[in-house]
Amino acid sequence: MAGDETTKVPTIGQVVGRNLAELRTQWGQTQKEAAEVLRADGLAWTAANVASIESGRRESIDLGALTLLAGSYDVPLSRFFHGNGEMRLSAEVTVDLRDYRQWLDGQARLSLTHTLRGSAAQRWINSLSSEVVSFQADAELAARLGLRPEDVYTAAEKLWGRNLHQERDRRLAEFGDMTPAQRRTRRGHITRQLAKELEPHLPAARS
Repeated sequence: MAGDETTKVPTIGQVVGRNLAELRTQWGQTQKEAAEVLRADGLAWTAANVASIESGRRESIDLGALTLLAGSYDVPLSRFFHGNGEMRLSAEVTVDLRDYRQWLDGQARLSLTHTLRGSAAQRWINSLSSEVVSFQADAELAARLGLRPEDVYTAAEKLWGRNLHQERDRRLAEFGDMTPAQRRTRRGHITRQLAKELEPHLPAARS
């Protein structure tokens, strides 16, 4: 019976899809418009991809795509896990959404509920870095250039004394209060400028 109960708990893809639909609606976008913005930000999705995850048909989403989604909507990764109750990480493991958000934001250790042993899922969770949010811009640029994230943030640390995400946020803060649209546009300009500054310090793209 435990297995039947677990399958009723939403998957990662279903939780992310529900929150993506909320964000897209808040931004006043159609699924087609959302896909166009996401493609411009480096995520090769079509309106069909947006519809698929929003409808709950996709059970999972890779970390790269989730990072690009968060960057495009200018929100932390934890925003895609809003809601109450549990989320299914695997057939054997669930997690409370509130705990998961706090873990992603670096505020708490992760507590998993095992319907079976789930030791493999526990090892997977422990292997993920809770610092991924603070390196979000580094990961985005690395994905676009075909580099490893560490190539980007190592070069950024040498150039500015901080990673790309931190430098972007520092420069963005200098502009003061902005509307969400202005903030997104300005963030894009700053990211492109930082990429140009970093380019001479980055290794060649990987094939």
